[in-house]
Amino acid sequence: MTREDLGPHFRAVVAAWMRAEAASKFMQGPTNLPSKGRPKQVGAWITSARGKRGCNTSVANLALYAVEWQNWWDSLQPNWRSRGADGAWTVGTSYGKDGKEWGHLLQWGVNGTLSIVASLYFWGCAVREDDVAKIRWETAVTDVGWMLEGLALYYEMWNRKF
Repeated sequence: MTREDLGPHFRAVVAAWMRAEAASKFMQGPTNLPSKGRPKQVGAWITSARGKRGCNTSVANLALYAVEWQNWWDSLQPNWRSRGADGAWTVGTSYGKDGKEWGHLLQWGVNGTLSIVASLYFWGCAVREDDVAKIRWETAVTDVGWMLEGLALYYEMWNRKF
């Protein structure tokens, strides 16, 4: 997910994900992220043993991928997240419940948040030439980056419990 440079915000997502993985001691999580509603390209990537490299995953219908991705991301959010007046998830200065409740996002390893980062990578590769679609992707990248930073902080605070 670093073969193609998708910009500083995506690099920040990858850095936050790596920070969380390191703090969780690169262990395999107890379960998998829910697959219900996940974009089919992510499932195909997982089924292929995560074998595709670079921007080779095809996202033929950007609008459909964006809707599927957003629905999946929405279903993964912890109970403390809230939405602003515009319907978007709020990005605050702290994490709800002191960052102790992460719901489905508390999944590390190859079956955890890696799938979220990969899904953004596939989407980001597909929107490079579409400035309108890229705005929606960038919003998603910002939100995922904020949540992964929170997870990294959580893992660092509680890493002795893993």
